[in-house]
Amino acid sequence: MGFKLDYELTDYGKLLFDFDGNLNGMEMSKQRRKALVGSLGFYILIAPVFLMVVWFIASLISNSIKFGFWKSLGLHLSGFFAMFVMSLILLLSAFGGWGKFARMASRGKLSDIKEFNAREIEQEEISSKKRNSIQIYEEWLVITNCGWTEVYDMSMLEKVKLEGNDVRNKSYIISFTSTKGETVYSALTIPREKTLIIQLKKIFKDKLVIQNRVAQKRGKLRNKPVGTLIGLTFFVSIFILAGIGIILMHFYIEPSIPIFLGAFFIIGGCIGLCGVYDFIPALKDVLVPLLFGSVFMFFPISIVQVIAKQSGGVMSVKDIFGIFSPISAAVLFFGWLGLLLIYTGIKNIIDYIRYRERRK
Repeated sequence: MGFKLDYELTDYGKLLFDFDGNLNGMEMSKQRRKALVGSLGFYILIAPVFLMVVWFIASLISNSIKFGFWKSLGLHLSGFFAMFVMSLILLLSAFGGWGKFARMASRGKLSDIKEFNAREIEQEEISSKKRNSIQIYEEWLVITNCGWTEVYDMSMLEKVKLEGNDVRNKSYIISFTSTKGETVYSALTIPREKTLIIQLKKIFKDKLVIQNRVAQKRGKLRNKPVGTLIGLTFFVSIFILAGIGIILMHFYIEPSIPIFLGAFFIIGGCIGLCGVYDFIPALKDVLVPLLFGSVFMFFPISIVQVIAKQSGGVMSVKDIFGIFSPISAAVLFFGWLGLLLIYTGIKNIIDYIRYRERRK
């Protein structure tokens, strides 16, 4: 059997890498969705949905015994709405449905679902004829160029080459060479995203060759003029200074001012700085998840503590969580997302160190 397979398969096995040039960040290919649903990460992501539903039912039953069903139902209406919204967010993320949801919402009405689904199918058929994608499995390489799909044997792969597509190497052309010297190209251009390059390095290791068109000079990676960078840095720093000021006011002027409010301004300012310097991959892939994760984990908990403190001892933390409410749902939802984001940031740090570009 040669490098190229003469037919397509119904099942290619475990998906290692997927990139579809026709899809944006809000959508997910069928191959990736199928692989994700069978993975542990999928169930970890949707676990809060199950926990919130169980918690809501248990709270509704226990409070129905205390106050009666109708009063308990009234107490839980706001919590039910929060649970619905948060569950929808998690499920759309897990199934890659944000693109379809956005298109449906943009129509302004949800009455004609059949017409919408028919249009989606029609658009999918049109896109499939222009599709450029790559799927890498443990045993097979699947390349689709302009809707034409070809399958290759991974065991016969000798070299994978990423070649700069422009003078600044913002994207790469990818080619695959077999042990017999056959070379096939993908019509895709792979963006120079650190996380994507690391995924390919994990799969191909020493077989992966990266060739930039020109040597980049220090400082040429920035995507904004120096004056713009200075102005935006100064503006965002105001929030960081405001946060420091709030914390100092807590210690030296008014202890009732919550510390978490100052921390919120500081973290928000740091996230803003990461946006200003988004051309530095480590900020986007490492620091941003860690900062957002910190906010998601500690901000809802701090709100609960403030509510308990401001009530003068009338409401304890136990009382706040005694009825399933938007606050209790938010603590679970944002706390869970915070843990996932912090895990992602730490994982990216390890990958950056392990797969860093070494000087030859």
